[in-house]
Amino acid sequence: MRKSSFIKWLNSNTTLSSYSIGRYAGAIDTLSIELGGYGITETSLYNINDIEVIDTIIKNAKFQEKNSKGNRMYSAALNHFKNYIRYVNNQEFKSELIKEKIEFEGYLEQVKTRLVKSDIIDKAHEKPKHKKINMQKVWERNPKYAVEAVVAANYLCEVDNEHKYFVSKFNHQNYVEAHHLIPMKYQDQFNYSLDVHANIVSICLVCHKKLHYGLFEDKRDILRMLFNSRVERLENSGICISLEELYNYYMN
Repeated sequence: MRKSSFIKWLNSNTTLSSYSIGRYAGAIDTLSIELGGYGITETSLYNINDIEVIDTIIKNAKFQEKNSKGNRMYSAALNHFKNYIRYVNNQEFKSELIKEKIEFEGYLEQVKTRLVKSDIIDKAHEKPKHKKINMQKVWERNPKYAVEAVVAANYLCEVDNEHKYFVSKFNHQNYVEAHHLIPMKYQDQFNYSLDVHANIVSICLVCHKKLHYGLFEDKRDILRMLFNSRVERLENSGICISLEELYNYYMN
């Protein structure tokens, strides 16, 4: 993050005057110099992407005294800066998704041979690394595993092999998508990686959207079918979960 980007964001996303924008940007500069006094080790607010750190500053007694003398100009600046951090984090999260999609499509184009399920050995893997974006953990995924799961399913929807909508331009096969049956956002609840072949299913775009956005009653049968076909493989991969627990992940 940079000061120029913050100013540009303020211009585009607020109704503040140029004078106010200049004052708030200057306030962020001033507070950056004083971070040590608020117990923050970073050398600049522009190095911080965690909103909780900003809240820590706002609650600091020394800051509150300074803010009161400055007619609450500093807290106003930090509140705008918090919204700016949310925007930056959201853009970073979108970039991660786009990068993952591009890598998946790239691997699809490279696959020249068929892979069958018997070629895949299900075993436990260590938890993947993660990034913290917008106060949430975003776990790394290996797009190669997703492609291999799709190829092993012969580019068919594992819910219904007759679900064929169009041919993919990337590999000239039936278009399907890879989906983590146990969503990656629940990785913290498991001792081993969820980004493994056993937890990645090949499904058509309609079934995929239904699992993400459909009513739970419309997902139940799909989840039961996929779970029953994978439960042994999941256990071999160190992932122990009941069908009811899986249902709970899809109820929101």
